[in-house]
Amino acid sequence: MYLKEMGLSEYRAEAYVSLLREGTSTAKEVASAADIPQSRVYDVLDALEMRGFVKTQPGRPKKFGPVPPETAVEQFCAYKRRRQTSEREEIRTLGEEFAEMIERKPQTPSNESVDISWSYPNRHYILEQLELLTEKSDSKIRMITTPKSFERILNHHGSLLATKADNGVDIRALVATDSEINKAVRENAETMMQISRVDDIYGRLYLYDDTDILLAYHALNEDGYVGISTTSSHLYATLEHLFDVLWEEGTTISS
Repeated sequence: MYLKEMGLSEYRAEAYVSLLREGTSTAKEVASAADIPQSRVYDVLDALEMRGFVKTQPGRPKKFGPVPPETAVEQFCAYKRRRQTSEREEIRTLGEEFAEMIERKPQTPSNESVDISWSYPNRHYILEQLELLTEKSDSKIRMITTPKSFERILNHHGSLLATKADNGVDIRALVATDSEINKAVRENAETMMQISRVDDIYGRLYLYDDTDILLAYHALNEDGYVGISTTSSHLYATLEHLFDVLWEEGTTISS
């Protein structure tokens, strides 16, 4: 379902669809129509209102009306931008406090390099991590991906990629040939990166600044995707060599 891919939980998505179908309703009516437990329905509706999908009508009982989808999507995007900005500022603040704490404590010297790995359980979290890696990047970005995933990335944080390109980051994308790239997305992408088409790509691999790696692939979980990221200069060098070999074999469509 599109709403779940956008980041709504199952209950929130079902409640919103129910309101679109049934019209303005009480919480009890929404719970019944969407098969949501009575104990959860007010939290679900409040969350939808916060995200721009629902408007509340005061009264006894209080009623909830659906915001038209086009307006709701715009309001949800605005909510996500505000949330991301707030989260990033919180992360920066906590990071600065952590760094100050570490500086105040004596450290044991170590010559060993440590690779750090994280996993992400679905497409939404993978896109969020790709955006964070893009924001962090200051020299080069390499993508091996499918047309659909490429379109999602450009739709999710294309403006950030454009800013990075304007700041001199070298961006290249190897995109599978199994289907066409949306024309508008492709033309926008061509203004900020080099693109080459290659056969037989099914997994997705993203490389950033000689150290950061994210691998994404289909898995047997609820969302169908899993992502694994790590920081390793040694592994990066091997994967970049793979990228360069495929790049030479591909058909460039922009420069």
